[in-house]
Amino acid sequence: MDTPRARTRATPSPSHAPTSRARGRLARAWPAALVVVLIAACLWFYGLGAGGTFYFKVAQAPLRPAADAPYYRESLLHVGLAHLLGFSGSLLAFRLFVLSAFWAALLYLAAIVRRRLSPIHAAIVLCVLAFHPSAMIAHAWTCHPDAPTYLLTALLMFARRPGSAAVIAAVGAWNHAAMWLVICVQTILLWSAFAEPRARARALAVSLGYLVGVASLKGVLALSGVQIADDRLTLAANQSVAALARQFTDAGWPIVYTLHFAHLLWLPSLVVVLGRTDRRAGLAVLAAQVLALAAASVTEDTTRVFAFLAWGSLLYGLVHALDRESPAARRPTHLPWLLAVTVAVTIAAPKLFAWRGALHDTSRAREHLRGLLSGAGDR
Repeated sequence: MDTPRARTRATPSPSHAPTSRARGRLARAWPAALVVVLIAACLWFYGLGAGGTFYFKVAQAPLRPAADAPYYRESLLHVGLAHLLGFSGSLLAFRLFVLSAFWAALLYLAAIVRRRLSPIHAAIVLCVLAFHPSAMIAHAWTCHPDAPTYLLTALLMFARRPGSAAVIAAVGAWNHAAMWLVICVQTILLWSAFAEPRARARALAVSLGYLVGVASLKGVLALSGVQIADDRLTLAANQSVAALARQFTDAGWPIVYTLHFAHLLWLPSLVVVLGRTDRRAGLAVLAAQVLALAAASVTEDTTRVFAFLAWGSLLYGLVHALDRESPAARRPTHLPWLLAVTVAVTIAAPKLFAWRGALHDTSRAREHLRGLLSGAGDR
């Protein structure tokens, strides 16, 4: 027969339960809190882009007929959603609506890394995302379809079901068909190299989804009387080799820095860490980077295109390299320290991007944001 003293020992202290619940809430809440801090930091460092107003004009009438429409009329997703949801009446509202896709991506990725990485590794990876050139471009080129590209890339690369992957692939084609083709190829390559579950089924779903997306986009444009003069792929193919070379040589060696900022320092370490367990995984991340560079080399906005084509494979590789359940994470590595150091260097270093063979900073975007905060507003 139990004595009262024995029963007291066997019963957990009621005070432990609230403590455990509080720790659980904290574990769920801290990534979101960090994302809020990082969003504020991004606005502080990068500002809010003042250009790209031609997309805002398109958002007011996305399907307005045109016999000789410019290539950017193909990016229907963000302008169409802004029009349907009522964000096309104010330029500031349009900018914030587009940029909110980047913020949503950070929140989604915070949930991903919280589940798969240790808290310290998750925090470092989120800081890498906030201080990567893709974050700078999303803020400095606010009206462009880049922030939605960022969100769609995150959703596609971590999509588990073929049906979801097909839908995301189709939607992405409406946002930026040319860049999205490269991202779909990279995703299929990574899934195969990392031996993801149902990789072939998901690859087929992405391929079909992309084709459906492009066909439906072209069909809607044709039915609406929007005739694109030269699409992005045609414009890229028509550029001379000399002009393309000048876009790299005129800016000099700093153009290499603009591609990944200081994060180039840990890319070799990531490839080595992944290659320890499966050589194909490291090579796939490297191949994805080469694909991004090849695509960026035939465009005028070098940093922008490369950053949005390259960041996804970097993140994908990082998550697998630091995953608590991954064999690679059980071996000692200097990768987390390199990540922390490069984040610090990037914060302190200049924030530059290459466009048309020249280097530009974010001073105009920062001045624009200061003007908004002082009450000047968008005109």
